[in-house]
Amino acid sequence: MRENGVPVPTPRPRARKQALGRASCLALLMLGAGALVLPASAAAWVEPPKSPEYSLSIAEGVTTLPEESILSTRGSVRPRAQVVLSIVHNGAVVAKDTESGGDAWLSQVPQAGDVVQLESPSGKLVGSVVYDGLPLMDPTVCAGSANFSGLRSAGEEVEGIYETLVPHPSYTAYRRGGVAQVTVLSGSSFAGSFLTPLALGETVKAVEHLQTPLAGGAVFNYSSENDRPVGACPVPPAPPPPPPVPALQGSIFKLARTSIHQLLRSGWLAEVAINQPGTIVEDLYLRGGKLPAYAASKRHRRKPPALLLARGSTTVAAAGKTHVVLRVTSRGRRVLAHAHSVRAVLVTTLYSKSGKLNLEQRSVSLHH
Repeated sequence: MRENGVPVPTPRPRARKQALGRASCLALLMLGAGALVLPASAAAWVEPPKSPEYSLSIAEGVTTLPEESILSTRGSVRPRAQVVLSIVHNGAVVAKDTESGGDAWLSQVPQAGDVVQLESPSGKLVGSVVYDGLPLMDPTVCAGSANFSGLRSAGEEVEGIYETLVPHPSYTAYRRGGVAQVTVLSGSSFAGSFLTPLALGETVKAVEHLQTPLAGGAVFNYSSENDRPVGACPVPPAPPPPPPVPALQGSIFKLARTSIHQLLRSGWLAEVAINQPGTIVEDLYLRGGKLPAYAASKRHRRKPPALLLARGSTTVAAAGKTHVVLRVTSRGRRVLAHAHSVRAVLVTTLYSKSGKLNLEQRSVSLHH
Protein backbone atom coordinates (compact mmCIF):
# COMPACT_ATOMS: atom_id res chain seq x y z
CA MET A 1 0.00 0.00 0.00
CA ARG A 2 1.44 3.37 -1.05
CA GLU A 3 0.57 6.90 0.12
CA ASN A 4 2.06 9.78 -1.89
CA GLY A 5 4.36 7.31 -3.49
CA VAL A 6 5.66 6.13 -0.12
CA PRO A 7 4.99 2.55 0.85
CA VAL A 8 2.72 2.24 3.93
CA PRO A 9 2.64 -0.99 5.86
CA THR A 10 -0.71 -2.76 5.89
CA PRO A 11 -2.09 -3.11 9.47
CA ARG A 12 -2.40 -6.53 10.85
CA PRO A 13 -5.87 -7.92 11.68
CA ARG A 14 -5.32 -7.63 15.51
CA ALA A 15 -4.22 -4.04 15.19
CA ARG A 16 -7.28 -3.35 13.06
CA LYS A 17 -9.53 -4.76 15.76
CA GLN A 18 -7.82 -2.64 18.41
CA ALA A 19 -8.34 0.45 16.28
CA LEU A 20 -12.00 -0.39 15.83
CA GLY A 21 -12.33 -0.98 19.57
CA ARG A 22 -10.79 2.41 20.36
CA ALA A 23 -13.16 4.04 17.91
CA SER A 24 -16.16 2.27 19.46
CA CYS A 25 -15.14 3.33 22.95
CA LEU A 26 -14.71 6.90 21.76
CA ALA A 27 -18.20 6.79 20.21
CA LEU A 28 -19.69 5.40 23.39
CA LEU A 29 -17.97 8.06 25.45
CA MET A 30 -19.31 10.71 23.14
CA LEU A 31 -22.76 9.14 23.33
CA GLY A 32 -22.51 8.99 27.09
CA ALA A 33 -21.44 12.57 27.23
CA GLY A 34 -24.46 13.44 25.16
CA ALA A 35 -26.69 11.42 27.49
CA LEU A 36 -25.39 13.31 30.51
CA VAL A 37 -26.60 16.54 28.97
CA LEU A 38 -30.31 15.48 29.35
CA PRO A 39 -30.45 15.56 33.16
CA ALA A 40 -28.75 18.93 33.06
CA SER A 41 -31.52 20.28 30.83
CA ALA A 42 -34.13 18.65 33.06
CA ALA A 43 -32.63 20.30 36.15
CA ALA A 44 -33.22 23.62 34.49
CA TRP A 45 -37.07 23.07 34.99
CA VAL A 46 -38.19 24.64 38.28
CA GLU A 47 -41.33 23.49 40.15
CA PRO A 48 -43.82 26.38 40.39
CA PRO A 49 -44.15 27.82 43.91
CA LYS A 50 -47.04 26.59 46.06
CA SER A 51 -49.89 28.95 46.84
CA PRO A 52 -49.68 30.26 50.41
CA GLU A 53 -51.85 28.71 53.12
CA TYR A 54 -52.64 30.96 56.07
CA SER A 55 -54.01 29.69 59.39
CA LEU A 56 -55.52 31.39 62.42
CA SER A 57 -56.62 29.39 65.48
CA ILE A 58 -57.97 30.26 68.93
CA ALA A 59 -58.16 27.81 71.84
CA GLU A 60 -59.69 28.49 75.23
CA GLY A 61 -61.32 26.72 78.16
CA VAL A 62 -59.78 24.37 80.69
CA THR A 63 -58.90 20.68 80.87
CA THR A 64 -58.67 18.17 83.71
CA LEU A 65 -55.14 19.56 84.23
CA PRO A 66 -55.87 23.27 84.80
CA GLU A 67 -52.21 23.95 85.51
CA GLU A 68 -51.53 23.30 81.83
CA SER A 69 -53.16 26.30 80.19
CA ILE A 70 -54.60 25.86 76.73
CA LEU A 71 -55.31 29.56 76.23
CA SER A 72 -53.65 30.52 72.97
CA THR A 73 -54.03 32.46 69.74
CA ARG A 74 -51.91 31.21 66.84
CA GLY A 75 -51.17 32.39 63.32
CA SER A 76 -49.06 30.76 60.62
CA VAL A 77 -48.24 30.78 56.90
CA ARG A 78 -46.90 28.04 54.63
CA PRO A 79 -44.49 28.28 52.85
CA ARG A 80 -42.84 30.00 55.77
CA ALA A 81 -42.68 33.76 55.63
CA GLN A 82 -42.98 36.71 57.96
CA VAL A 83 -46.25 36.68 59.87
CA VAL A 84 -47.80 39.22 62.26
CA LEU A 85 -50.56 38.22 64.69
CA SER A 86 -52.47 40.83 66.68
CA ILE A 87 -55.58 41.20 68.88
CA VAL A 88 -57.46 44.48 68.59
CA HIS A 89 -59.83 45.58 71.38
CA ASN A 90 -61.98 48.67 70.85
CA GLY A 91 -59.66 49.81 68.05
CA ALA A 92 -56.43 49.41 70.06
CA VAL A 93 -53.89 46.61 69.65
CA VAL A 94 -53.72 44.81 73.01
CA ALA A 95 -51.46 41.91 71.99
CA LYS A 96 -49.10 41.35 69.05
CA ASP A 97 -46.45 38.92 67.88
CA THR A 98 -44.22 39.21 64.81
CA GLU A 99 -42.22 36.22 63.58
CA SER A 100 -40.12 35.66 60.47
CA GLY A 101 -40.31 31.85 60.59
CA GLY A 102 -43.98 31.59 59.64
CA ASP A 103 -45.46 30.93 63.11
CA ALA A 104 -46.76 33.52 65.60
CA TRP A 105 -48.22 32.76 69.01
CA LEU A 106 -49.95 34.63 71.84
CA SER A 107 -50.62 33.22 75.30
CA GLN A 108 -53.99 34.93 75.53
CA VAL A 109 -57.31 34.79 73.74
CA PRO A 110 -59.50 37.65 72.55
CA GLN A 111 -62.69 38.69 74.26
CA ALA A 112 -65.98 38.35 72.45
CA GLY A 113 -66.15 41.24 70.02
CA ASP A 114 -62.36 41.63 69.65
CA VAL A 115 -60.79 41.50 66.19
CA VAL A 116 -57.96 39.05 65.50
CA GLN A 117 -55.77 39.99 62.52
CA LEU A 118 -53.18 38.06 60.51
CA GLU A 119 -50.64 39.89 58.31
CA SER A 120 -48.03 38.35 56.00
CA PRO A 121 -45.74 40.14 55.53
CA SER A 122 -46.14 42.99 57.98
CA GLY A 123 -48.56 45.56 56.61
CA LYS A 124 -50.37 43.14 54.30
CA LEU A 125 -53.61 42.03 55.94
CA VAL A 126 -54.37 38.45 54.97
CA GLY A 127 -57.43 37.79 57.15
CA SER A 128 -59.27 39.03 60.21
CA VAL A 129 -61.95 37.52 62.44
CA VAL A 130 -64.37 39.11 64.91
CA TYR A 131 -64.23 36.63 67.78
CA ASP A 132 -67.64 35.59 69.11
CA GLY A 133 -66.56 33.18 71.88
CA LEU A 134 -67.97 30.16 70.04
CA PRO A 135 -68.33 27.22 69.97
CA LEU A 136 -70.04 26.54 73.29
CA MET A 137 -71.21 23.13 74.46
CA ASP A 138 -74.58 22.60 76.13
CA PRO A 139 -74.56 21.69 79.87
CA THR A 140 -76.09 18.34 78.90
CA VAL A 141 -72.73 17.35 77.37
CA CYS A 142 -71.92 15.66 80.66
CA ALA A 143 -71.00 12.44 82.44
CA GLY A 144 -73.26 9.53 81.59
CA SER A 145 -74.59 11.25 78.47
CA ALA A 146 -73.58 10.70 74.85
CA ASN A 147 -75.08 14.01 73.78
CA PHE A 148 -72.95 16.52 71.86
CA SER A 149 -74.74 19.79 71.16
CA GLY A 150 -74.36 23.52 71.61
CA LEU A 151 -73.87 26.83 69.81
CA ARG A 152 -71.58 27.60 66.87
CA SER A 153 -70.71 30.42 64.51
CA ALA A 154 -73.20 30.23 61.65
CA GLY A 155 -71.83 28.53 58.55
CA GLU A 156 -68.90 26.79 60.25
CA GLU A 157 -68.28 23.06 60.54
CA VAL A 158 -68.04 21.56 64.04
CA GLU A 159 -66.08 18.60 65.38
CA GLY A 160 -66.18 17.05 68.82
CA ILE A 161 -63.79 14.74 70.63
CA TYR A 162 -63.14 13.58 74.17
CA GLU A 163 -59.83 12.43 75.62
CA THR A 164 -58.10 11.55 78.86
CA LEU A 165 -55.04 13.50 80.00
CA VAL A 166 -52.47 11.42 81.87
CA PRO A 167 -49.67 13.44 83.52
CA HIS A 168 -46.13 12.04 83.63
CA PRO A 169 -43.03 13.54 85.31
CA SER A 170 -41.80 15.10 82.07
CA TYR A 171 -44.83 15.11 79.77
CA THR A 172 -48.60 14.66 79.53
CA ALA A 173 -50.11 11.83 77.53
CA TYR A 174 -53.31 12.47 75.59
CA ARG A 175 -55.43 9.37 75.14
CA ARG A 176 -58.09 9.89 72.52
CA GLY A 177 -61.48 8.55 73.60
CA GLY A 178 -63.87 9.11 70.73
CA VAL A 179 -65.19 11.41 68.03
CA ALA A 180 -68.67 12.91 67.94
CA GLN A 181 -71.06 12.08 65.14
CA VAL A 182 -72.38 15.55 64.24
CA THR A 183 -75.76 15.18 62.55
CA VAL A 184 -77.28 18.67 62.80
CA LEU A 185 -75.78 22.01 61.73
CA SER A 186 -78.64 24.48 61.72
CA GLY A 187 -78.30 28.22 62.08
CA SER A 188 -76.27 28.93 65.21
CA SER A 189 -76.60 25.44 66.70
CA PHE A 190 -75.09 22.00 66.29
CA ALA A 191 -76.11 18.59 67.57
CA GLY A 192 -74.94 15.01 67.49
CA SER A 193 -73.72 12.28 69.80
CA PHE A 194 -70.75 10.19 70.83
CA LEU A 195 -70.77 6.44 70.34
CA THR A 196 -70.27 5.93 74.10
CA PRO A 197 -71.35 8.13 77.03
CA LEU A 198 -68.85 10.56 78.52
CA ALA A 199 -67.29 9.87 81.93
CA LEU A 200 -65.87 11.94 84.77
CA GLY A 201 -62.13 12.48 84.41
CA GLU A 202 -62.29 13.05 80.67
CA THR A 203 -61.90 16.30 78.75
CA VAL A 204 -64.37 17.10 76.00
CA LYS A 205 -63.75 19.68 73.30
CA ALA A 206 -65.66 21.30 70.46
CA VAL A 207 -63.82 22.73 67.46
CA GLU A 208 -65.34 24.80 64.68
CA HIS A 209 -63.49 25.65 61.49
CA LEU A 210 -63.91 27.50 58.21
CA GLN A 211 -61.75 27.67 55.06
CA THR A 212 -61.91 30.76 52.85
CA PRO A 213 -60.31 30.87 49.38
CA LEU A 214 -58.11 33.89 48.60
CA ALA A 215 -56.79 35.35 45.37
CA GLY A 216 -54.16 33.39 43.49
CA GLY A 217 -55.18 30.01 44.91
CA ALA A 218 -54.23 30.89 48.50
CA VAL A 219 -56.51 29.81 51.38
CA PHE A 220 -57.25 31.18 54.84
CA ASN A 221 -58.10 28.62 57.54
CA TYR A 222 -59.81 29.65 60.77
CA SER A 223 -60.53 27.43 63.76
CA SER A 224 -61.83 28.01 67.27
CA GLU A 225 -61.64 25.43 70.06
CA ASN A 226 -63.36 25.20 73.43
CA ASP A 227 -62.32 22.60 76.05
CA ARG A 228 -63.78 21.65 79.41
CA PRO A 229 -63.65 18.74 81.86
CA VAL A 230 -66.61 16.37 81.75
CA GLY A 231 -68.80 17.24 84.72
CA ALA A 232 -71.96 15.95 86.32
CA CYS A 233 -75.16 16.44 84.40
CA PRO A 234 -77.38 19.30 85.58
CA VAL A 235 -80.37 18.45 87.71
CA PRO A 236 -83.48 18.77 85.56
CA PRO A 237 -85.58 21.73 86.62
CA ALA A 238 -88.66 21.06 88.67
CA PRO A 239 -91.86 21.24 86.68
CA PRO A 240 -93.58 24.59 87.00
CA PRO A 241 -96.37 24.70 89.56
CA PRO A 242 -99.85 24.43 88.13
CA PRO A 243 -101.52 27.76 87.56
CA PRO A 244 -103.70 28.87 90.44
CA VAL A 245 -107.31 27.80 90.15
CA PRO A 246 -109.49 30.85 89.60
CA ALA A 247 -112.24 31.66 92.01
CA LEU A 248 -115.35 29.61 91.35
CA GLN A 249 -118.04 31.56 89.50
CA GLY A 250 -121.26 30.72 87.74
CA SER A 251 -124.83 31.72 87.03
CA ILE A 252 -128.21 30.40 86.00
CA PHE A 253 -128.04 31.33 82.35
CA LYS A 254 -131.54 30.21 81.39
CA LEU A 255 -134.50 28.62 83.17
CA ALA A 256 -137.15 27.13 80.92
CA ARG A 257 -140.82 27.83 81.56
CA THR A 258 -142.66 24.82 82.94
CA SER A 259 -145.78 23.68 84.77
CA ILE A 260 -146.49 21.14 87.48
CA HIS A 261 -147.71 18.74 84.82
CA GLN A 262 -144.54 19.11 82.72
CA LEU A 263 -142.34 18.80 85.82
CA LEU A 264 -144.06 15.55 86.80
CA ARG A 265 -143.87 14.21 83.26
CA SER A 266 -140.41 15.16 81.94
CA GLY A 267 -138.61 17.25 84.54
CA TRP A 268 -137.41 20.81 84.40
CA LEU A 269 -134.54 22.05 82.21
CA ALA A 270 -132.13 24.71 83.40
CA GLU A 271 -129.01 26.08 81.66
CA VAL A 272 -126.16 26.95 84.04
CA ALA A 273 -122.78 28.58 83.33
CA ILE A 274 -119.62 27.66 85.28
CA ASN A 275 -116.07 29.03 84.83
CA GLN A 276 -114.14 25.79 85.50
CA PRO A 277 -114.54 22.01 85.61
CA GLY A 278 -116.87 20.97 88.38
CA THR A 279 -120.28 19.68 89.42
CA ILE A 280 -123.58 21.57 89.37
CA VAL A 281 -126.42 20.60 91.70
CA GLU A 282 -129.90 22.15 91.53
CA ASP A 283 -132.52 21.59 94.27
CA LEU A 284 -136.14 22.70 94.11
CA TYR A 285 -137.61 23.12 97.64
CA LEU A 286 -141.19 23.80 98.67
CA ARG A 287 -141.35 27.26 100.16
CA GLY A 288 -142.10 27.50 103.86
CA GLY A 289 -139.45 25.19 105.29
CA LYS A 290 -135.87 25.64 106.43
CA LEU A 291 -133.46 25.63 103.50
CA PRO A 292 -129.86 24.29 103.72
CA ALA A 293 -128.47 27.77 103.18
CA TYR A 294 -130.30 28.96 106.33
CA ALA A 295 -129.26 26.11 108.61
CA ALA A 296 -126.87 28.28 110.61
CA SER A 297 -129.44 31.01 111.23
CA LYS A 298 -130.82 31.01 114.81
CA ARG A 299 -134.14 32.49 113.77
CA HIS A 300 -134.78 29.47 111.56
CA ARG A 301 -133.57 26.89 114.04
CA ARG A 302 -137.15 25.73 115.00
CA LYS A 303 -138.37 25.86 111.44
CA PRO A 304 -138.98 22.42 109.89
CA PRO A 305 -136.76 21.50 106.93
CA ALA A 306 -138.09 22.36 103.52
CA LEU A 307 -139.48 19.56 101.39
CA LEU A 308 -137.27 18.68 98.42
CA LEU A 309 -139.52 18.60 95.37
CA ALA A 310 -136.96 17.92 92.61
CA ARG A 311 -133.22 17.56 92.11
CA GLY A 312 -130.78 17.55 89.21
CA SER A 313 -127.00 17.43 88.85
CA THR A 314 -124.31 17.22 86.19
CA THR A 315 -120.50 17.21 86.02
CA VAL A 316 -118.54 19.14 83.39
CA ALA A 317 -114.90 18.69 82.34
CA ALA A 318 -114.40 22.27 81.17
CA ALA A 319 -115.71 25.74 81.73
CA GLY A 320 -118.83 26.72 79.83
CA LYS A 321 -122.60 26.38 79.75
CA THR A 322 -124.37 23.12 80.48
CA HIS A 323 -127.90 21.80 80.93
CA VAL A 324 -129.24 20.41 84.18
CA VAL A 325 -132.49 18.44 84.28
CA LEU A 326 -134.40 18.43 87.59
CA ARG A 327 -136.32 15.22 88.31
CA VAL A 328 -139.18 15.02 90.83
CA THR A 329 -138.48 13.15 94.07
CA SER A 330 -140.94 10.53 95.38
CA ARG A 331 -142.15 12.82 98.16
CA GLY A 332 -142.30 15.74 95.79
CA ARG A 333 -144.44 13.67 93.36
CA ARG A 334 -147.03 13.01 96.05
CA VAL A 335 -147.27 16.71 96.88
CA LEU A 336 -147.30 17.98 93.31
CA ALA A 337 -149.79 15.38 92.05
CA HIS A 338 -152.63 16.96 94.09
CA ALA A 339 -151.50 20.62 94.00
CA HIS A 340 -153.00 23.21 91.68
CA SER A 341 -150.10 25.62 92.35
CA VAL A 342 -147.00 25.71 94.51
CA ARG A 343 -144.47 28.28 95.50
CA ALA A 344 -140.92 26.94 95.52
CA VAL A 345 -137.28 28.01 95.84
CA LEU A 346 -134.56 26.90 93.39
CA VAL A 347 -131.16 26.48 95.09
CA THR A 348 -128.12 26.07 92.76
CA THR A 349 -124.77 24.91 94.19
CA LEU A 350 -121.45 24.68 92.33
CA TYR A 351 -118.59 22.38 93.39
CA SER A 352 -114.99 22.37 92.06
CA LYS A 353 -111.39 22.01 93.20
CA SER A 354 -111.40 25.65 94.24
CA GLY A 355 -114.33 25.15 96.62
CA LYS A 356 -118.11 25.48 96.80
CA LEU A 357 -120.39 28.29 95.67
CA ASN A 358 -124.11 28.83 96.29
CA LEU A 359 -125.74 30.91 93.57
CA GLU A 360 -128.51 33.34 94.32
CA GLN A 361 -131.74 31.52 95.08
CA ARG A 362 -134.64 31.81 92.69
CA SER A 363 -138.26 31.99 93.89
CA VAL A 364 -140.65 30.33 91.41
CA SER A 365 -144.34 29.64 91.17
CA LEU A 366 -145.63 26.52 89.45
CA HIS A 367 -149.18 25.89 88.27
CA HIS A 368 -150.83 22.76 87.12
